Amino acid sequence: MSNNPDGVMPMLDVAIIGAGLSGLSLAEKLLTRKSNIGVFEARERCGGRILSAASPAQGFTADLGPTWLWPADQPRITALAERLGLTLFPQWDRGHSLYQVQAEAPPATYIDTQTHADARRIAGGCQHLINGLLQGIPKRVLQLGHRLLTLSDQGSHIDLTFASDSAVITHQARQVVLAVPPRLLANNIRFEPALAPGLLSLMQEMPTWMAGHAKAVLVYEQAFWRQHGYSGNVRSPYPSAVLAEVYDACSDDAETSALFGFFGLPAQIREQYRDSLPALVVRQMVGLFGPAAANPLSVVIQDWSLEPFTATSADRMPVFEHPVYGHRALQLDHWQDKLYFCGTETASRSGGYLEGALDASDRVFTALTL
Repeated sequence: MSNNPDGVMPMLDVAIIGAGLSGLSLAEKLLTRKSNIGVFEARERCGGRILSAASPAQGFTADLGPTWLWPADQPRITALAERLGLTLFPQWDRGHSLYQVQAEAPPATYIDTQTHADARRIAGGCQHLINGLLQGIPKRVLQLGHRLLTLSDQGSHIDLTFASDSAVITHQARQVVLAVPPRLLANNIRFEPALAPGLLSLMQEMPTWMAGHAKAVLVYEQAFWRQHGYSGNVRSPYPSAVLAEVYDACSDDAETSALFGFFGLPAQIREQYRDSLPALVVRQMVGLFGPAAANPLSVVIQDWSLEPFTATSADRMPVFEHPVYGHRALQLDHWQDKLYFCGTETASRSGGYLEGALDASDRVFTALTL
C-alpha cells in the first residue's frame, strides 16, 4: 500500500485489527469474497497469544500460549487443524500424578484419568495454526508494527490512525473489525465519537483470557518422570508455590523431553523475582521429582502480564473462575454497520479458547458477507 499525496492510504473495504487466530481466520475467509482488505497488528509477529518458541535445546518448539484443544467439543478448531494437515496427539497422562499441599511436605500420589481425557496437542506447536492460515493471506494484506491509536466515524467510512516506526499513518476503511481483547481496546484506543458509557464499562471490566498468567517450559535430556512411573501432572495449590500446575510437554515422537507449568505466583511477585524465577522453578521440580530434575537443558518463561499488547494493569489481578464471555453488545454492529468486535472474548461459545476465536470470526464473516 502506498501513500497518497495527502498521507492517507487508499480506501479499504475491511480493516481487521489484530493478527491473532481470530483476525487471521477472518481474513482468510474474507479474501474469498473481498480482495481489498488489510490486517493490522501492533506486534512485529502474527499469532497474538499463540506463541510457540523454539527452545535453545534440541530444537524443541514449546507452546508458551494455548496448548490444548478438545476435538469432541470443539469442531471449528479441530476442522481447521485437519484442513491444515496438522497432527493431533493426546496429552500424556499415564502414571501417577502428584499433589503437594505445602512446599516442605512430600507430594501425595494419585491416578488422574480425567483432567486431559479428551485433550489433544498439535505436533510442533499451535504456531502451525498461524503459519497455515498465513499461507492463504498475501503479504500485501498484512501490516505488522501498526499500533492503533484512534478510530473516527466519518459517516461513509472510518478513519484509522496508527503509530508505526515513529510515524503516524492514517488508513480509511468502509468497515472495521476489532479482533483484539475488549479490555485492551477500552484502555488504548480513542473512539470518535466515544462509545456508549455502558459498552465502554463492559469492555473495561472484561478480563482478557490468560493475560495475567505466565508459563514455564523445562527441557530435559530424558523424560525421567515417565521412566519412574509419573504422568508429569502436578497440583501445588499452596500460596507460595512457584508453579501451581505442571504437565508433561514431551514432543509427539517423544524425542524431546519437557515439562511445562503455569505459575502460581501472582504477577507482582513474578516481577519482583524475575531474575530468580528459573532457579525457583528448578528447585520446585527437584522437590517434586528428585535430583533427576536438577539440571534441565533449558528453562523458557513467558509472562503474558508483561506483554503490552495482551495485558493491562487490571489483568495482573488473578481470575479464579472462567469469565463470562460473548456479551450481546459485543456481537452487534456499531456505527451503522461499520464497526464490529471479534476475538475469543466475544464468542458465544468456548470464549477464551482457540475454538472461541474461530466462533467469533465465523460470526463476523457472516455479518460482513450477508
